[in-house]
Formats: sequence, structure tokens, C-alpha cells
Amino acid sequence: MKENRDCRVIQDLLPNYIEKLTSEETNKYIEEHLKKCDECKNIFENMKKEFDLNNLTRDKTEVKYIKKFSKKMKFLKAIIIIILLLFLLSTGRKISIISKLSNNAEETITSTNYHRISYSYDKDNYTKTEVFNLEDRKKIITTKITDEERITRTMFAKKISEKEGYSEYLTNIYTETEDSKTAELNKNMSISVELQNTLYVENMWQLFWASIPAKITTTTFDGNECYYISNFESPYSYCSEGMYINKETGLIISTIAYELEDSDGTQGRWPAAEYVYEFNTVSETDFIEPNIDEYELKN
Repeated sequence: MKENRDCRVIQDLLPNYIEKLTSEETNKYIEEHLKKCDECKNIFENMKKEFDLNNLTRDKTEVKYIKKFSKKMKFLKAIIIIILLLFLLSTGRKISIISKLSNNAEETITSTNYHRISYSYDKDNYTKTEVFNLEDRKKIITTKITDEERITRTMFAKKISEKEGYSEYLTNIYTETEDSKTAELNKNMSISVELQNTLYVENMWQLFWASIPAKITTTTFDGNECYYISNFESPYSYCSEGMYINKETGLIISTIAYELEDSDGTQGRWPAAEYVYEFNTVSETDFIEPNIDEYELKN
């Protein structure tokens, strides 16, 4: 009776014994019993074989899963590396193009003899602006046409001082409408109509971050080989929505119109514009002022 009871206890302990979960004292008790009991020994051997088989099957399953997981991870790593390489190549290309255009623009804007014409188109008005620059003098002709009127304003300006960000000019202004001709003489004004590098950045870090979202395509505009650049948002760019940049000069030759919101929350609009440049064509004859006798002087 005692032997049967011992067998039941041993057989209950065998699974834990096989998995080495029993204490040292219990192990001695089980092993002593197995030496004397053939029935329990046979049960132990069968149980151990089944346990080893289950372990082998589980190990194979785990190895298979690990291999499958490893393949997936390698594939994922390869995809990530490819995406990273494509990103670096794309960003590197954009940085290279923008850097070259910016360098070209920096050389171009040093010119002191140029004639720039800009055409601005908006929903209800059209503006043409011509800038004649010769050394420290400027002539600026602005013609604005709306449904109600046409105004032409011609400014003859000579630089008298230069400050950070702008220059001070002594200016004569001649304004013509359909009904009047007026003149304002010897006005001190700050004027900022210089040629601009619209892709200017302060450092490579700024260029890198501005280039990431930028989109660049090669195209032509009005017969000029150029790049169309959009989403280039540096602290100095003023038309990130889209601009055509001449490949040779690096200067902007067209922008698209888009809606915008001013800092005070009011809605506004940046008009579409086109730019034409001529270099070394401005002469003294461009600065001959009109007959003052034809104009009414304003204080």
C-alpha cells in the first residue's frame, strides 16, 4: 500500500524532476525510488523521451521563427538603408543645385550696371517696374494699371548714405495720371530695389534643412534654361510657393501667385511676377530728367 502511494507521489513529481525544478533532497528521494521500482522507471523513461521530443520540436520551431524573423529584419534594414541612400542622394542633389545657383546669384548681384524689368499680375491690377542702375544712381519707373486708373511714377535717385539693410537716396519723383502731372524734388528716401539672391542662406546647416522639403525640376521659362523650385523655406526666401531661377545668373525670373496671411491675421495675396534683366546697357542718357515746367511741384 505504501509502495503504491510512493509511486503515485513519484509519478506526480517526475515532470518537475525532468525539468530540473525539484530540490536536491527531492531528487535523492526520486532517484532512490527509481532504482527499486521498474514501473516508475519505465514511466520516467517514456516521460523523458516525450519531454526530449517536445523540446526538440520546440527548438526547431524557435530556430525556424528566429531565422524567419532574422530574414525580415535584414530585409527591413535593407529597405531602410535604400531609403536613407535615396534621401541622401536626393538632398545632396538639391543642395548642390541650390548652392551653385546661389553662388551664381552672388556674382551677378555685384553688377553696378543693370536694367531690370518686373511685371506683376494680380486679380485686379497690373504693375510694371523698371529699375535702371548705374553705380550709385537709380531710375525707377513704376506703371500701375487698374480698372479705375493708370499711374506712372518715375524716380531719379542718387545715393547719399548707406546703412545696414538699406541705402538713403536724394530723390526727384515725377508722377503722371490721366488728369495730372506732379513732381516732388529733393526728397530723402530709403530705397531697396537691389538685385537679390533669393536662395541665400547663412550656413550649410540652414541650407540642409531648407533643401529637405524643396522640390526642384529642370525646365525652361520664356526661352531661358532654369530650375523650378518650390518649398524652399530659408529665412530669406520670399516666394517658397514656387519660383523659376535662371541657371546661368541664379536670379529669379518668375514667381507664382498665392494667398498668404499677414502677421496681424489679415488675408493677402502674393501676385504672380516675371523678371527680365539686362547688364551693362545703362548709360547717362537714361538719367535725363523730364522738363520740370510741365509738372506741378508738390511740397
